[in-house]
Amino acid sequence: MRRLVRVSCPPPLLAAGANELRAARLHFEGTGRQTGFTYKAYRAGGVKVALNALSNGKCAYCEADYDATHPSDVEHYRPKGAIDTDAGRIKPGYWWLAAAWDNLLPSCIRCNRQERQLLFDGTELTLGKANRFPLADEARRASAIGEEADEIALLIDPCCEDPSDYIRFIDDNGYCLAVEVDPDPTSINARKARASIDIYGLNRSGLVRDRSRYMRWAKVSLARLEKLARRLDRLPVDAQDESTEITDLIESELEYLHGLTYGEDRYTGMLQQIIHPRLEMMNIVF
Repeated sequence: MRRLVRVSCPPPLLAAGANELRAARLHFEGTGRQTGFTYKAYRAGGVKVALNALSNGKCAYCEADYDATHPSDVEHYRPKGAIDTDAGRIKPGYWWLAAAWDNLLPSCIRCNRQERQLLFDGTELTLGKANRFPLADEARRASAIGEEADEIALLIDPCCEDPSDYIRFIDDNGYCLAVEVDPDPTSINARKARASIDIYGLNRSGLVRDRSRYMRWAKVSLARLEKLARRLDRLPVDAQDESTEITDLIESELEYLHGLTYGEDRYTGMLQQIIHPRLEMMNIVF
């Protein structure tokens, strides 16, 4: 995961969302209804285009590139129709946020749809967000417009929070794994990290395999860069031709590393955590 900056709301969603919210209020408020409303506004023209621009065609949760392989889901951070909790299903969900631009994110199918999946170590777990939205305190669960401001969500919203405050990536015998930043498992930060890792499936087998390749490529490039920097430091002052050659190679490595961290490719959040500290140690700033 990486920090995302939300782009402007598509104009068609503003109009469609306002109309739908009025209809939803008539349907739910004061009637006791829990189901039976059809949500359509979030499918308004321009929504998927804007969400793709928000994340450069990557899943907002796992940063996998969905654009070349399968369509993305328009994901509701707070579920619209129902909420699945450890105590059972709550209906309705956050119906008033069904067309709220700040509640929509682009998601790959694996992160969004709940199913049994393999983890990197071969164990099986139910992954995928679907209608899950855990809170630190279930008693503060919102049931009306505006009450969500009092909730402490245990899922990271990359448009509102920096995931690197909660999740770090480690090299575990060649596996690039997502783990908690805070070592105290009872802290809110650690609980947010663990819930996000488990529910979004950030350590599922295929994702770890692909993410680990990018980690290795970054580490190989960094090792080459450090070797080139040492060679350059050892050169005599009159070795101008060799100095120019090494400088050009260093620039090529930096260009490659910059491409990995810029946000156009996969796993920028993980790559920034690996690359930036190493460059700082070499006194290199992009």
